[in-house]
Amino acid sequence: MSDRDLFILNHRADFEKFLEEFISLKSISATGEGIEETVEFLQSLLQDLLGAKVEIIKTEGNPIILASLKGKKSKNVLFYGHYDVMNPGDLSKWSSDPFKLTKSENRFFSRGVGDNKGQLMAQILGLYTYRCIHKEFPFDITLLIEGEEEQGSKNLRPTLKHIASTELSDIDMAVVVDGSFSADGTHVLRMGNRGLFAFELICETGSRDNHSGNLGNVMDNPFVQLLKYLDKIYDYKTGKVKLEHFYNGVEKPNVQEQSWINDLPYDKEKIQKQSGIKRLPLDKEAYYQNLMFKPTFNFLSVKSGYMDKGIKTIIPHQASIKVDCRLVGNQSISEIKNDLETVYCKELADGSLKLEYLGAIPPEHTIADKKQIAWISKAIQQGSGGVHIEPIMPGTVPNYVWKDILKVPVFTVPYANYDQHNHDINENLTQKAFFDGVRISYELLNQG
Repeated sequence: MSDRDLFILNHRADFEKFLEEFISLKSISATGEGIEETVEFLQSLLQDLLGAKVEIIKTEGNPIILASLKGKKSKNVLFYGHYDVMNPGDLSKWSSDPFKLTKSENRFFSRGVGDNKGQLMAQILGLYTYRCIHKEFPFDITLLIEGEEEQGSKNLRPTLKHIASTELSDIDMAVVVDGSFSADGTHVLRMGNRGLFAFELICETGSRDNHSGNLGNVMDNPFVQLLKYLDKIYDYKTGKVKLEHFYNGVEKPNVQEQSWINDLPYDKEKIQKQSGIKRLPLDKEAYYQNLMFKPTFNFLSVKSGYMDKGIKTIIPHQASIKVDCRLVGNQSISEIKNDLETVYCKELADGSLKLEYLGAIPPEHTIADKKQIAWISKAIQQGSGGVHIEPIMPGTVPNYVWKDILKVPVFTVPYANYDQHNHDINENLTQKAFFDGVRISYELLNQG
């Protein structure tokens, strides 16, 4: 058994206790509950286990933790994670207390264990394992841990712009540990991610609901009006977005990216079972094209009128629809905004429609040299037993900030299982995924 695996085996119980304490500190970014205690816990942990120099950076929201570790080489690698979690929602639907780490069927269950506390703790413990075995780090390391990722990382960009020329002036590359690895259980290296643009359309046709027998055919139904407005920007028959510049910047995979896609697994039945979807009418090529290189236009919420059991014969006075778009390539958020405001110029002016923006994160795509890709791929392979390279992460993380502000390549290495149920009830992280994450974090230093 290697020194690495022997150390992890001997400290397994301690590692789980660290995770258990971390989970118990709620750190819900939407409400602020447990944020202060969580920051204090991480500050002490980073100082005690890693000997880190820790700075707590105040923002207009939750603090950002910046930890610096000195190494033998002047190369400085930034590792990113986040300590905040989503609200657990309806507690009655959970199998156990979401803020008490529970073990069952070789999995840890709790809110945030997959996204992203378990992954962050695995990072820290992997660095700790390396330090205990080798006594010093091979290169300089910067840990940047934010507390608002689940709210769109709204203060990450301004904070980075403020400290880019000082605390982060010597960063050479960024490694983001977030997300889920492949459905077949193989860990992955991702070279980019889709972006996010979200908005809400709100239509009001009165100040209150009215009886449909009294004002039927007289009062306009806001849901019907909303469908008419929606038809201006989306063709439901073809699934195409009608905004003039929406598809500008959408690109096809290059030769190298296509080669990586060809090597990826595709088990239709397993994907359907793990995701819970009823139908997956795609072959492998279309599946990965749709996930990585095509934008989405998704209706995430539709609200209007009476929504309880039975019938209530009213004409609602308000209807709303929320849309999130996963953006790819070089799609421009500003162009899409301008298109929306142009299309709805008349309606916005006369007040018959309201348009509210809910979130905006540009897509990111890293061009890296072969040595960097080989180093990280080998570390994942040595730490977990296998590796896939994915050109684009289907989900959204704020990776654009590292590329746009720090001007460095960005690599995403998720430690969580595909079926982690993040943002859902019974969120989980397999025990294997957690300890593989510790080993990968160790190997990112050992192979570097």
